[in-house]
Amino acid sequence: MNFQNKRLSIFGLPNIFKNFLNIGIFQFAGMLLQLLAIPLITRKYGLEIFGEIALTTSVAFLLGNFVNYGTNQTAIKDVAIAKSNSLELSKIFSKVFWLRIVVFLIIVVMTTMITMTTQEKSLLLWLSITPLIFSELINPLYFLIGIEKIHWISWGNLCTRLISILLIFSVALENSISVYLNLFVGIPLLLFYFIVTIFIIQKSKIKLFAPVYQSLKSDLKNNFFVTFNGNSALMQQSIFLFFVAGLSNPLLLGAYGIIDKLLSATRQIVSSFSLSIYPRAAELFHQDKNQWRSFRRKIQQSYALVFMIAGMLIYLCAHVIVRTLTKEQNEYSIEFVKLFALAPLFLALNANNVIDLLLANKYKEMFYVSLMVLFATLMLSYSLTRFDHAISIGLYPLLIEGTCLLIYTVFIRKLHLHAA
Repeated sequence: MNFQNKRLSIFGLPNIFKNFLNIGIFQFAGMLLQLLAIPLITRKYGLEIFGEIALTTSVAFLLGNFVNYGTNQTAIKDVAIAKSNSLELSKIFSKVFWLRIVVFLIIVVMTTMITMTTQEKSLLLWLSITPLIFSELINPLYFLIGIEKIHWISWGNLCTRLISILLIFSVALENSISVYLNLFVGIPLLLFYFIVTIFIIQKSKIKLFAPVYQSLKSDLKNNFFVTFNGNSALMQQSIFLFFVAGLSNPLLLGAYGIIDKLLSATRQIVSSFSLSIYPRAAELFHQDKNQWRSFRRKIQQSYALVFMIAGMLIYLCAHVIVRTLTKEQNEYSIEFVKLFALAPLFLALNANNVIDLLLANKYKEMFYVSLMVLFATLMLSYSLTRFDHAISIGLYPLLIEGTCLLIYTVFIRKLHLHAA
């Protein structure tokens, strides 16, 4: 046992760094687009247009996650086990595809009914995020992680995001600006995922089988808990953006949109590292829970150090950050960035709490936690947008991430797991 643990400690880190590099490149591409889009859009078209883009793309990512329906988590293990069996891979690929099709059609019907009641300008704006949502239908990320070929998509995804940035930078728009900007982001991504999917089908000799009703019914039920929990973080941001949008203050929406994108970028960084350590965490948890506790403690200490330093830098450099991103000295934006400074720390410290629940197979508990987080999101969204002082808007990321950390920690202590 000791010899095995030594081997784990010796050979675990290179795999973690390799996983982190490949997954990090994929996540970095989306983060790069979000961060570079802020100065490009705000300087070229103003904070009001950026507010519209922040709102619609946030909804697009939320709906895209629903289309994914937890398959990026549940299907990876199946693919990894069957990666040398083309027939089994075809069955898994077909099952995931038809499951996503069903969920996508449900979302299309629901959103079409909603958007048909809106004004023409709003209808076009919401329709412009369709390519982003549809791209998740054919997103092959789960398959490539399973066969350990993530580099097939990571670098291409980075190039695709750079194409979107180039379009935003070089094409001058005068009418329907937000509509075209959303299309600049969605269409290149959709085309890239389509090309990669065709390549996978040919390379792995995938055949698409007809859907099986009982299998679809079972998958819709089993993936529900995973899907709801996976979307809870996106709902935290999207729901509050809707409340802020209802204030009819475009400048306030644009100012909050900046820290919303900073929060998304932080979430992607932490998510990349969590995904990279997850295989090692599962191995340690299975062989010796004390080894996982020790490993977890070191990660928590590293998170605390890194994100406390990052928080101090964000607070002290708020003016510089806002001026760099927007070329303006908007007071709302500066105050919001200062209030945001400690939110990444709470988000990072909560990452291992989520891993704890996954390792212990506490899926229903994850669902209950998500319900509590959703309730907290609604309460905070309603309360903070009702205050007369606009600065209360900037408190939301700090309060919701702190609330999430508290809720997860309480659940883990009650379950006698390894609380933070």
